[in-house]
Amino acid sequence: MPSRWYAFAALSDARDATEELLRPIDRGRWLRLALIALFVGVGGGVPTGGSNVNVPSGGGGGGVPSDVPAPSIPEVGTAVTIVAGIVLLILLLALVWSLVGAIMEFVLIVGLRDREVSIRDPFGANVRPGFRLFGFRLVVGLVSLLVIGLPLLAVFGFGIGVSPAFLVLLVPLVIVFGVVALVGSVVLGLTTDFVVPTMLAEGVGVLDGWRRLWPTLRAEWKQVGLYVVAKFVLGIAVGLAVSLVVLLAALIVAIPFVIVGALLYFAVHAAGATTVGLVIGGVLVALFVLVMIVVGLIVQVPALTFVRYYSLSVLGMLVPELDLVGVDRPDEGGDGDDTGSEENGDDGDDGDDTGSEENGDDAVRTGTYRPSSWRRSVVSMSG
Repeated sequence: MPSRWYAFAALSDARDATEELLRPIDRGRWLRLALIALFVGVGGGVPTGGSNVNVPSGGGGGGVPSDVPAPSIPEVGTAVTIVAGIVLLILLLALVWSLVGAIMEFVLIVGLRDREVSIRDPFGANVRPGFRLFGFRLVVGLVSLLVIGLPLLAVFGFGIGVSPAFLVLLVPLVIVFGVVALVGSVVLGLTTDFVVPTMLAEGVGVLDGWRRLWPTLRAEWKQVGLYVVAKFVLGIAVGLAVSLVVLLAALIVAIPFVIVGALLYFAVHAAGATTVGLVIGGVLVALFVLVMIVVGLIVQVPALTFVRYYSLSVLGMLVPELDLVGVDRPDEGGDGDDTGSEENGDDGDDGDDTGSEENGDDAVRTGTYRPSSWRRSVVSMSG
């Protein structure tokens, strides 16, 4: 049994790193993190809309003159082409959005590592690894879709309807779907949490990053298993907390919109301009939605920062060579190594002790969280 569980020990490191990055509040830094959160999947979405067109039908006494041609219905081929074009456009936009999100994963890690969040330069420098991550995610998604879809095609291909035979086949299908969804989620989650920082630190691809981590993941399977469970529980807790804050913010933001909307409604209603009132109401609703998107993303910035620092801290404890944030590794700073820790702490500036050479630059991983020591480690790793 491990002396300490990394999934629990990393919580304090993640909290300290989050406080250092976000406090004091820097408006530009928070807004950049909010923009990153929009693409990496922590809140935000693509609004959809539609409209209904009502075509009046002729008939009765007072109708349309007979020389006016009736509205023509598009041919089936034309309608299929239009629908296919819309579907392809939506699919293309989704792929572009996913590609930008994959690149933003590296932008986020660079910002958390350097404690200086920027977008333009890291984005341009990580286009190639972002393409690799995007391709890996796409392949995993397609494989999962095939594994789930082929059994369904086989079942319905035999013409099995809702019958006892279908119910018998439904149980193993549900089990297969659950296993595939779980495995795919774990693979993609570990890729985002551990492989992406590995790619960034060592300049490798996704598969090489997995090969680099696989021996450690297999040897430390208990630590990794507990991390996966803890990350799932943490995600639920963070999601609930963010949802409550966003709901409270929505109630507060809605107050001025309701007041202004009510005043305008009574004014427009008194003037008899119903159409103008509808337009103004639509504008107010659109502004409220836009404001809530921005507010929701800003509210999620601390959650995004903490969760990602948590993953980076666990990675640094599992593989000290991939420690990008300067964590206190429990195995090195535990109760059984008090003497060595004190010696390394006293001689940390000399840099001549064997223990400090083995543990990294200036005992970043054996002491408490210290930004100055961490920056020296980043410089040495970049070199």
